[in-house]
Amino acid sequence: MNTLQKIIQNISDLRIILTFSCVIVNFLPVTLIIDYLAIFGVLSLGILHGANDLQLLKSIQFMQTKAQRLLIYTTLVFVFSLILYQFPLFALTFFVLFSCYHFGEQQWHMPLQNKLPSAYLFYFFYGAFLFSVLFWSHAQQSQSIIAQLSSVEIPTFLFRYLSFGTLFFLLLFILVHFSSFKALLIDVFLQTFLLVVMFWTTNLVVSFSMYFVVWHSWPSLNDQVKTLYQSSNPLLLYLKDAWVFWLISLIGLVAFYMFNDTFGLNPLSLFFAFLSAITFPHVLVIFGLNQKSKPS
Repeated sequence: MNTLQKIIQNISDLRIILTFSCVIVNFLPVTLIIDYLAIFGVLSLGILHGANDLQLLKSIQFMQTKAQRLLIYTTLVFVFSLILYQFPLFALTFFVLFSCYHFGEQQWHMPLQNKLPSAYLFYFFYGAFLFSVLFWSHAQQSQSIIAQLSSVEIPTFLFRYLSFGTLFFLLLFILVHFSSFKALLIDVFLQTFLLVVMFWTTNLVVSFSMYFVVWHSWPSLNDQVKTLYQSSNPLLLYLKDAWVFWLISLIGLVAFYMFNDTFGLNPLSLFFAFLSAITFPHVLVIFGLNQKSKPS
């Protein structure tokens, strides 16, 4: 496949079409509609992709019974929530660092599978670069959210330094392992360029939601369906197993907002705090699943 064919194939990727469309639509007088669609995407597909973790734990033979898995999983949610409340800066730093790896792995583990033993470094640097650019492109809001959650003022220039620093290590890693990335250069460049453009041209809610839903949750859910179910209607089976925990998560979000007087956070900060609390165990589950599935 020549370079032109490769570019055309990438442009036809639905994720790229949706992201490009989001950038274009953002310049039209319908931004409020886009915000609502973005939030709907997080509340539906975004939360749903992490609502079937008990089945994933079962697939890797973690614990003997569903009750044991549920107990450990819910304990992790409460423990992380408590740490986030008592030691917010530590919890946020740990969560973001782990999420850098998690998001980078989801986006690139299939193309790099069995090609690069040290791909975990690439996953981390790639995720860290995108998160740094996301924070930098919305520096004031990012600074405000971090300050709301941790009472720590992060200087906005730090986001810029992190962006350039992680980009340097990312490029260095690609150069060192150029033979493994030669066939992926167009993919990496095109996807990264489009995501960066989206971050800089859309607001924080849309930027994060598009990245979280279209580039992470959707592919993750697709991988989970393939892992868990071998039937003619795997998506229906996934929904059957996941809808209860998805509903519980939504009820939990409503409860967060009802008792927000205790936390005193603005709606956006509370939203990200809630996502962190329910996502942390999912990140660990997917990490364990991918480690289990690696060839020995």
